[in-house]
Amino acid sequence: APPPAPAQTARGTARAAQAGAPARAAPALSEAAARALRAEWGGQILARVSRVHRYPREARTTGRALVELVVTREGALLSARLVQGTGDPVLDRAALAAVHRAGPFPSAPKGLDQASYSFTVPLKFDRRG
Repeated sequence: APPPAPAQTARGTARAAQAGAPARAAPALSEAAARALRAEWGGQILARVSRVHRYPREARTTGRALVELVVTREGALLSARLVQGTGDPVLDRAALAAVHRAGPFPSAPKGLDQASYSFTVPLKFDRRG
């Protein structure tokens, strides 16, 4: 009777041991662990966007934009939308363009198993040089 169950448990336990959660079909990570992984991944995504983010030459103002992006587990950008604009259409377009230029993004850490995740990225625009 028990032989099939231990084999299934052994497979599940190996994966769960890495994630630090019990072997079940339910979520493999605790909410706190999943939040921590998502925050770490979000930091990687923000860093990637920040590297390509530029103040447009034709802009004459400063501002801060919030862009919501939806990324697949594999790092593909599904969508990007302005959640909060700067008040300047030039800066708003630059914020969205930076998100599009930054992809593809790093893949999700192991343990995050939803098809896609949403992140909100702040982008500050100020005149430099």
